[in-house]
Amino acid sequence: MHDETSTTPPVGTTDTTPVVASEPARDPEPSQAMPPGAPGAGSHRSSHAAIVAFAIVGALLVGAAAGFVGGYAAVRLAPDEPRGTDAMLPGTPAAADVVAVAASTSLPSVVNIDIMGGQSSEEELPFDHPSVPVQGEGSGVAYREAPDGGTYIITNNHVVDGAATIVVTDSAGDRHEAELVGGDADSDIAVVRVDAEIPTIAIGDSDGLVVGQLAIAIGSPYGLEHSVTAGVISALHRPLTDFGGVDGEYPYIDAIQTDAAINPGNSGGALVDREGRLIGIPSAIYSGSGSSDGVGLAIPVDRATNAADELIDKGYVETPFLGVVGQTVTSDLVASEGLQVEEGAYIVEITPGTEAEKAGVQPGDVIVSVDDDRIRTMDDLVLAVRRRSVGDDVTLSIRRDGEETTLTMRIGVKPEGLSTN
Repeated sequence: MHDETSTTPPVGTTDTTPVVASEPARDPEPSQAMPPGAPGAGSHRSSHAAIVAFAIVGALLVGAAAGFVGGYAAVRLAPDEPRGTDAMLPGTPAAADVVAVAASTSLPSVVNIDIMGGQSSEEELPFDHPSVPVQGEGSGVAYREAPDGGTYIITNNHVVDGAATIVVTDSAGDRHEAELVGGDADSDIAVVRVDAEIPTIAIGDSDGLVVGQLAIAIGSPYGLEHSVTAGVISALHRPLTDFGGVDGEYPYIDAIQTDAAINPGNSGGALVDREGRLIGIPSAIYSGSGSSDGVGLAIPVDRATNAADELIDKGYVETPFLGVVGQTVTSDLVASEGLQVEEGAYIVEITPGTEAEKAGVQPGDVIVSVDDDRIRTMDDLVLAVRRRSVGDDVTLSIRRDGEETTLTMRIGVKPEGLSTN
């Protein structure tokens, strides 16, 4: 689900299967992204024998008989106006007042999503029970009014992917059957529609976020509907591979990191600022336990709403794409290929018919910058491409046979049906 693909290093390995370009060269035994709670989900053994898990926190998969009783978390409305930012430290009374105001503003726009659909795999079931349906839970955010008076709701693609039935529960406890408008695995964004009128959330600006500012997560962790947690923006522009991403699974290339508690079931919900404006869609956690360890990842609202608008208006999302298979430059690669660079994105293969081929990019090239963006890794290259739009013209700085050259090319669109791993 990425712009390009990357290969594992040709030196010291026999695995030459390409993976997505947002996926860099991997260390042995990479972490795996799986729904939390699954046996062995997302485990990675480090040199200290510690086990960590990177977990998609969307549909909390359980058997057909399983389920949770949703609890509504009442929020006290702060009696005073929010005070200055110098008193906004988490845990202070002023911060608690701001959280209460932000929550009361945005809670009516956040919904619980129950799904029923798909079948458990044969490996997970007794031989005589091959068709037990899978049930799951996640969250969503009322985004736009539908022309016919209904409401479009943003959620994660991994929450509703494969669902036969989708039921939305609003903040008043009313249940509404929803239809899937569309979903996109590359962005991990989906849109569902209900006939009911649900208050839409105010949209913030993820480009204006700063590290340390207040962040509030609202969703249905473990089925506990409309739960509110608070923390701060811990970091910006986090690629999944900072946490040991998964081959072929890399939608979070430019994520917001927060320590607001995010757990299974929060996926697709709201991350809001101190004024209750949507700034991100909580989507994943990095955890040693499968639950919140204070490292949550959210898709920036700008990217989420762009994808949602395309799904509503066109039914699909155009993913910016160069058309290369490559890997991060390493010391082993420098030695084996005789490269005269120490960092960059090494091009292994060009996808036929793409803009990269038209512009003259060649196998063996090392891309070291895109416009003014320095490229140190394949992650950097994919991030630079995804931050642009289909049709944008960019200038690539390339090292080829020891010499630096520049190429001007247009950002293309990822071909439909192209494998992502």
